[in-house]
Amino acid sequence: MAIVIGNEADMLYFPYNSEIGDDGVGDRLYDADDWRDNFALFIGNGVFPNPVNQLRVEAISGMVLQLRQGNGWLEGGSYVQRSNFEFSLEPAHLTLGRRDVVVLRHDAIARMTLPVYIPGTPAATPQIPPLVRTDDVFDLRLCEITVNPNAQAITQANILDTRPNSAVCGYVTGLVHNVDTKDLFLQYETYLNEQIAMWEERKAQQSGEWQSQMTKQHEAFQARYLAIRDLISMFETQTFDIINHDFDAAWNKRGCILQRDADNFFRETWTVTATDMLLAERITTFDDGLMQIHTKFYPWEVVEGNTTVKTLAWEQTRNLIDWSTFTWEVA
Repeated sequence: MAIVIGNEADMLYFPYNSEIGDDGVGDRLYDADDWRDNFALFIGNGVFPNPVNQLRVEAISGMVLQLRQGNGWLEGGSYVQRSNFEFSLEPAHLTLGRRDVVVLRHDAIARMTLPVYIPGTPAATPQIPPLVRTDDVFDLRLCEITVNPNAQAITQANILDTRPNSAVCGYVTGLVHNVDTKDLFLQYETYLNEQIAMWEERKAQQSGEWQSQMTKQHEAFQARYLAIRDLISMFETQTFDIINHDFDAAWNKRGCILQRDADNFFRETWTVTATDMLLAERITTFDDGLMQIHTKFYPWEVVEGNTTVKTLAWEQTRNLIDWSTFTWEVA
């Protein structure tokens, strides 16, 4: 079963046809304020803009002005003026200036909306009569009129058209005059700030992790680079004979391979085990009773963590002994 929510006395729903009761009174009676409040929801205050001279105050001659015909909208109610109205200003003060205004006034107590001319107070620094905007009275300022001391006539230059100023009047430009998005904006702003804070925290965390990882990788690359650099430096300044007497124990870790080819040809190659890149090689030959050792050294270069072989650094050939007369001893 459907259940009505809330207090019906606090609700307003219209228009519906009224049914006359036995007392002759209809059960659906609506107040003018109900209609005004309803229309004010979707039509804003102001002067209708087309044609552009609606309710415009214009100079005629002398101190006589004219309010052009037109339409206005005030607090949910309509004002329609079907003809031009002429009116006269109060005489100017002999020595002091004055600022007058013309307003379109909605008066709920008098139950009327009327154009009103309000003279200002003569003064050395004249002030504009204030707008009246209360629960019962609402003004739209149509213009401001500057009345100079001892003025005998008003020109259009003395009339400031304030109809376009939405702070005091404005134009009715659409069914919805404006939308108050302040609370919605604050909600979006709060959400955005929360997301930004979360992103900043995540970014700081990831940045720390990336920095730690980069530091570890840099240290690993640096250690590898230093090891290779030291090894290259050692090969560039030493020969195979004086590197280390214990070849197998010390240098097999660095990829030393000894091969015996035909015709008593021996080849020793030195590589970096991790990358299989050639460091140096020594070829020992026995030919016509002469033992000859030919040694080649290759320089290395570390580029962004990758080892690259360049051209031949230097090579050396040595004739050591006449092995044909060499006595071999068997242990």
